[in-house]
Amino acid sequence: MLACLGAIVLLTACNSNVKETPSGLKYTVIEAGAGKVPKTGEIIIFDWQLKDSGDSIWQETFEKGIPAAAQIADSSQLINEDGLTQMLRELSEGDSVRAEMSIVDYFGMGGGRVPPGVDTTLTLGFTIKVRSIVTEEGFQTYMDEEMKKREIRTHTTEAREIGEYLAGKSLEAGADTSGVRFIIHNSGGGQKPTLDDCVEVKYKGVFMKTGQVFQEAERVAFPLSGVIPGWKIAVAMLGKGDSGTFYIPSKLAYGPRGYPPAIPPDAVLIFDVTLLDVKGEYDNATQSCK
Repeated sequence: MLACLGAIVLLTACNSNVKETPSGLKYTVIEAGAGKVPKTGEIIIFDWQLKDSGDSIWQETFEKGIPAAAQIADSSQLINEDGLTQMLRELSEGDSVRAEMSIVDYFGMGGGRVPPGVDTTLTLGFTIKVRSIVTEEGFQTYMDEEMKKREIRTHTTEAREIGEYLAGKSLEAGADTSGVRFIIHNSGGGQKPTLDDCVEVKYKGVFMKTGQVFQEAERVAFPLSGVIPGWKIAVAMLGKGDSGTFYIPSKLAYGPRGYPPAIPPDAVLIFDVTLLDVKGEYDNATQSCK
């Protein structure tokens, strides 16, 4: 009898970190925080990872992404909220939790449907860690400070990664003060463009991390003033007929948000570019320079 009682006590202790929201979503507390839960109107800021049972990560902010945030509504809205939103109400600063739900339930929140091609047999796992709880007035200040710190970390990391990539391939590249690294393959002294010009280029873009080609064109025209900062810097280094390879850190490309679905957040990009022509204006009708 005592042995059975001991087993019951042990089972209860093991499950004491499992909680349930009013809508029935169960979640496990991996690590308990400071105990300060958000009040109505306050904003909970958290990192999270969304990973399916096939081991594919859908989204995550722990490594480099921008943290998510949710404002806590009045308790009268509790009955209308989905399980994840209800769970956020119950979390405190420093809490780490994990929850799971089916693909169907995930896309069904808010009355949605599973998109075509998505495996409905999968389960999604949410891992969430609460960074902070702030007032509405203090939210923007908090995020501005976080973005500054994050930009410094990312800049330092990417500069090192680009350097290691070049060294690993025994490539010697110049360095622009902006952070763009470059190798000019030929320089014939042709006309160099300014930001007021229209340019026509041949190019190929690849992700430095994977080597995957994400975009390429044999000939494309655009006003130089309308492209990402890294391209404004890179193309302006070339004269008509010149070519080069450019290593562009994410802050001069698509930054922490990326350009879904083609460009992930914080992607260092490599472009092989040949400047085919330089002219004065871009013609929207023909999508060419004139």
